[in-house]
Order: sequence, then structure tokens, then C-alpha cells
Amino acid sequence: MALKRFAWQEFFLFFLSTAPMKLIHIRKTIFLSLLLLIGLPFFFYGGPSYHSARSFQAAWNLGHILYFSLFTALLLTLIEKKVTTWPPLRVFISLFALVLGLGVGIEFLQSITGGRSPDMEDVVRNQIGCMLAFAFFPQPQRSQHKNFFSLLKTIAILCLLPALCPVTQALIDEQTARFQFPVLADFETPFEKSRWMNTRQLNNEKSLVRHGAGALRVQLSTAKYSGTTLFHFPENWQGFSLLHWSAYNPQPEALTLTLRINDTEHKQHSSAYDDRFNKKFILQPGWNDLVVNLKQVRHAPKGRTMDMQHIESLGLFVVQQDKSKEIILDHFYLTR
Repeated sequence: MALKRFAWQEFFLFFLSTAPMKLIHIRKTIFLSLLLLIGLPFFFYGGPSYHSARSFQAAWNLGHILYFSLFTALLLTLIEKKVTTWPPLRVFISLFALVLGLGVGIEFLQSITGGRSPDMEDVVRNQIGCMLAFAFFPQPQRSQHKNFFSLLKTIAILCLLPALCPVTQALIDEQTARFQFPVLADFETPFEKSRWMNTRQLNNEKSLVRHGAGALRVQLSTAKYSGTTLFHFPENWQGFSLLHWSAYNPQPEALTLTLRINDTEHKQHSSAYDDRFNKKFILQPGWNDLVVNLKQVRHAPKGRTMDMQHIESLGLFVVQQDKSKEIILDHFYLTR
């Protein structure tokens, strides 16, 4: 009887000593699982729009790193007791491959359910998240393999830094754009080119400039519409009278270039041609200094007045050229 009582007491003491650890483990598992379930729909719905601030777009992309860090942490929590005999490199490779397969699968599902194109950069961000979690999340084997985990931490941080660059660059240029206003673009600062769309057709120009030390060279293709669009600038043009800009035509013949301007309400009107400002300019060979009266912009939409406090984009394009051409743009600014 004494033996039974002693065995029961030993069991009770063992339960009391291990119960807090088991409870913490269960809570951790539930917490990580809930976070992952909450975050999963954002892979398919929501997110930044075409016109969203670059910093928001870049920060949203970092969500892949966060999500797969949490996912890897959950896996490490679940398998903590089962793989203690495995070398950490084997565990890491197994989890890395699992995250890779899952990430590729999500990109495929996005393409067929969310109308998005697969993005291999997102897959790379997933792997960075996996690496960060494995390198820094507490594990039983950490003390026995210090050199391996130290090396993995270094590699993970070196991989993370380039992923953070787009957010940093966007924040710097957004602040620069606010400081420059009412100058919209003058191509004097490092990241101004990212304010324009179709960046593969754009190059910084240093030899042919109209103002300052820089300009923007735009490659024009033979597509039906070819050009570029400025999206990221302070949107309140209320109180300004004129838009000034310069364009260089390196061709020996004149070139017809169309300028379009729209506000944020434009997309509510199906982005119709007659719901925005459109004006054709004949660019003569060499530099052309051009001016737009903003009263014409304000009254351009059919059946309404353009919201000059919420101007969204300024586009420049040519129509169906017989051969590839180029123009150089410089010094877009507003005056009162």
C-alpha cells in the first residue's frame, strides 16, 4: 500500500512539474495556428492596388516573410520531440523543401483563383521567412550545434537585407516627393524613376537634360500604345494654375505625344477616355518646353469636374509607331 501511495505521489509530482511546460507548448501551438489561419486569406484577397503607395506595396510583400516565419515556427513546435535525433541540417533541409513546395503551390492557386500572376520573388521571400525562423526560433539542438546556427543566422540576415531595400527606397522617395512638391519629377534624386510605370522602358539620362543634372529616357515600342505613367506624387493640385514639363525628341521628324491626367474618381467611371484630360502635343526635334492650363484639366471629364485635390496619375504615350523610338523627359512642376 505504501508503495502504491509512493508511486501515485511520484506521478502527481511529475505531472505538476511537466504540466506548465505542456500548457505553454499547447498555447504556443494554438496561437501560431490562429495567426496562420487569419493570414491565409490575404494570399488570395485584399492587398495593395495598382495605384497604392510604393511603401505599402513593398511592406505587403514582406508579409510573405512574416507568414512563413510563423509557419516554420509552428512546424518546429509540432516536431520538437520527434526529430531530436536528426542533425539540424537534415531538419532544416526538410522544412526548407516543404516551404518551397507550399509556396509554389500558393502562387499557382493565386494564378487560377485570384487573377494574379505567379511571382518568384514571393517564393524567395517565403524561403527567407523559413530560414529566419529556423535560425532564431528556440530549439533543443541549438546548444549542441552553435556553429551551424550562427552560420545560418548570418546567412538569413544577409538574405533579409535586400528584401528590406524596396521598403526603404520607397519611404525615402515618398518623403523626397513631398519635400520637392510642387515639382513632380526632376530626376535629380536616386529613386525617382520608381515613380513611373514600365520601368523596363526607362533609363536615367545624364547627358541630354533640360534642368539640373538628370532626365529620363523613355523607350517607345511599336505596340498600339507605348509610353509611361507617373503615379507617385502629392495628389493635391488645388490652387495651382499651370503644369510645366519638357520633352526632347531625338528623331529628325516631329512626333505626336499624348498627355493624359486623371483623378482617383476616374476608375469609378470605368476609366473612360472622356472622363479624363487628354491632349496631343507635337514634339519638334530637340527640346520642347510645354505648358498645360489646369483649368482645362479640371473641366476635361464629361459631365463632372475633375477633383484637383486627388489627382492620381499623369501618363504620356504614343500611338502605333512604325518603328521603335524614344523621348527624354525632364522637369515636371506646377505653378500658381
